[in-house]
Amino acid sequence: MRTEMEKQTHGKGELEQCRRCERIKSSLRWAYNLLAEIYIYIFARPSAQWLNDVILQLALRGRGYKNCCGPERTGEAIFLALFAKTNPKLCIDVGANKGDYSELLLSKTSAKVIAFEPLPKAFASLSKLGASYGERFDAVNVGVGSREDVLELHYGSEDSEFASFSAEVQQIDYVGVHNIHVMAVPVITLDAYYKKHIAGAFDVLDLLKIDTEGFEYEVLVGAQQVISELKPKFIQIEYNWHQLFRSQSLKKLAELMPGYSAYQLLPHGGGLVKRDVNRPESNIYHYSNFIFVRDGVALN
Repeated sequence: MRTEMEKQTHGKGELEQCRRCERIKSSLRWAYNLLAEIYIYIFARPSAQWLNDVILQLALRGRGYKNCCGPERTGEAIFLALFAKTNPKLCIDVGANKGDYSELLLSKTSAKVIAFEPLPKAFASLSKLGASYGERFDAVNVGVGSREDVLELHYGSEDSEFASFSAEVQQIDYVGVHNIHVMAVPVITLDAYYKKHIAGAFDVLDLLKIDTEGFEYEVLVGAQQVISELKPKFIQIEYNWHQLFRSQSLKKLAELMPGYSAYQLLPHGGGLVKRDVNRPESNIYHYSNFIFVRDGVALN
């Protein structure tokens, strides 16, 4: 056991180390503030905005924004590799389109996958996965939202990835130019589907993935019983420009998932980084994928 003198000496050593750390932090803050003032003095002028824009766009890419398309570039590949190690039993894919993500789940895990897609032609492609994976795969040809209803789906091609129930997102240039058609489709809630088809068969949900082109909030509203009772280990949300036009921040989405922490996917195997949804830089309206991890669940 330590003598009283040893305890005092050890305590003084820790105190001195803390003071040294604070001095280093203070020096770094001073250096940063000086560098910021120099940078602002030189580049905070109209003629230099092109450079600021370049730096901003590069920084956004490095933080996990605007890295579309393909699982390696989006960061989904590294997440799925980690997810497969958790031995998942049940996954739900909302907004499955032609089934690329569902197929990755089926091929990399032994889990049951339930996929929802309202567009008929996209659904036809999605359904073909049943031939390869049999009872492990269910495809459901409906939309998913906050209540049972019939809603107008805006779309371009018959298997478009931009199809959305939200009229507001038509203001996005690359969406509006494609979504020139409208069809009425039935919409259900995940809670209603859970009561009819999942309750009793599964007591846990490993992954809830939502990619609905700006309709993510409504899907979560209609999945509150699923979240509270099945307690998904992971909830994946696509976050994009769409939420700006719908006045929905990442923080607002997170409020529908109490007991979860947000992680942002980084591209090209960079992994996942924890984000504070209360910070403005975590609520940037550009394409990104966030994984909400239930508190107490490890992903490594």
